[in-house]
Amino acid sequence: MESAPKMQNMGLDSKEEAYSRRHCGIVESADCHSESTPAYRVLNAHNLLDTRYRLETSSQIDAVPGNATRSGNLCLMSCCLPCWACGLFKTFAVSSGQVKKVEDGRGGFLFHGQGVHRICDPFYTVGKATTYQQGCIQHGDLTLVVVEQGYIGFALEKGQPVLLPPGMHQWRSTTMVFVKSYDLNNNVVRMGPLTLVTVDSGYCAVTEDNGQQKILAGGDIYLLTHRNWKFQKYMSQKIQSNNLKRIEATSADNVLMAVDATVIWRITDVSSAALNAGESIAKDGADTCPQDLRSIEKLQGDVLKQAEASLAAFIGAVNYSDTFNVAAAVQGSDTVLPGALLVAGRPVEAPGGGAAASAAGSAELPSQNRPTALRSSAMQPASSPLFDLGKMQTCLNHASAVTTTYGVTIMSINVVAAVPANKELMVSLAAGAVAAAEAQKFETVATGKASAAKIEARGSAEAEVFKARGEAEAERVRAEGHLQAAELLNKSQVAVKLAMIDRTGAALDDKKTFFFGADPKEMGGLLATSLFAGRS
Repeated sequence: MESAPKMQNMGLDSKEEAYSRRHCGIVESADCHSESTPAYRVLNAHNLLDTRYRLETSSQIDAVPGNATRSGNLCLMSCCLPCWACGLFKTFAVSSGQVKKVEDGRGGFLFHGQGVHRICDPFYTVGKATTYQQGCIQHGDLTLVVVEQGYIGFALEKGQPVLLPPGMHQWRSTTMVFVKSYDLNNNVVRMGPLTLVTVDSGYCAVTEDNGQQKILAGGDIYLLTHRNWKFQKYMSQKIQSNNLKRIEATSADNVLMAVDATVIWRITDVSSAALNAGESIAKDGADTCPQDLRSIEKLQGDVLKQAEASLAAFIGAVNYSDTFNVAAAVQGSDTVLPGALLVAGRPVEAPGGGAAASAAGSAELPSQNRPTALRSSAMQPASSPLFDLGKMQTCLNHASAVTTTYGVTIMSINVVAAVPANKELMVSLAAGAVAAAEAQKFETVATGKASAAKIEARGSAEAEVFKARGEAEAERVRAEGHLQAAELLNKSQVAVKLAMIDRTGAALDDKKTFFFGADPKEMGGLLATSLFAGRS
């Protein structure tokens, strides 16, 4: 009957020894318990992590150890079966990793640990065995809890928060109550009056400290140390892209147009955006503001409305009919290289090939007679005013001038499609554009043919000139040759006579006969005979 008080004293002594060891500093460092992560460091910096109740090993659990054996309990049950049946004594065993809840019937609560137990007290109540390897075991004023790595255990001691680091903790207290474990993986962890806020890079956190707005920069972890320092919302500083709903606006030529566009924007001044474009308190004065008021949807709506208004103002200054003139010009024109020729509406290579021929032709033709198909590469077709970047910049500046007042910069407004709302007008304008394009195409083809004909005539004339110059040069060369031959022959009388005889024979053709009845070709021989005979 005295075994129970002894076991209880042993448990209390073990508890006091464990507590004294912890109070004397016989505990491992925070690094050994993996408490060096940023979240734990922030809590440690505020001296909020309480390690007074942490156990280093399971042997430090405040539990009554085993005090009997299986054979001893069997013998006692065999000898005193009626007493056992009446509950005058109790026997049981506790497995490893478990504790059994026991009440002493006098308002006390005990844990019985691993081993074989025998309690010789009819007022004791033995409960069920529970594993302590995970979770929390609460038994009256006795609590045993395991806080997993990456979590924070939250308990209240007389209304004051107690934060438990990872590990096994045990305490005996009638005023300290374990509430729950909080996962530090969450960006916002509310632990009673404390709030742990993790702000990722590219975001800022908006908080209210007793009515004063405080902005927490991204890339760090913060602790809001009292209840009136409230987390409001996150605001992204990343690029946002939204599609504008189809709007209808009237152009400068009174054409009702349906326009689709996109807007690219980002928050550049979080403090101004949170202060001017967001709700931070409920209209009825409630403690918490509805989540829809805390989001940035209202700010996003303001940006899109301003972009829509600026785009409508821009469209009001554009003549939509000009876009069809531009389309006709683009459809009827081709991109040509310097010196290229257009024949039948298509660029062709100039006669003679290469840029040299075209360059030579350009140098010789007067500027007023040059074909209109010879264009400069710098000349490009005009763009539609609805898609002109320079003109769209005025729309962008108009929108940004307003949004920058509440911390938002609009980076781009892009028109995706713009068509008349009236389909019949669209068909009519499109038909006119096609007709204008066809007319310009025919004009271009005719101009190309005329230019080709002029170039062909000019080439023929140049060819005749070159031919005449060649014949004249040939005659001049032949005359110079005859002159040189005559000068050589003049140096010898015999040579002169021979040349004269040869020329005379050549002058007489075969159709004429000499009075001697001989062949005219033999006249030279005859004259030569007489010549030599006379000299002799």
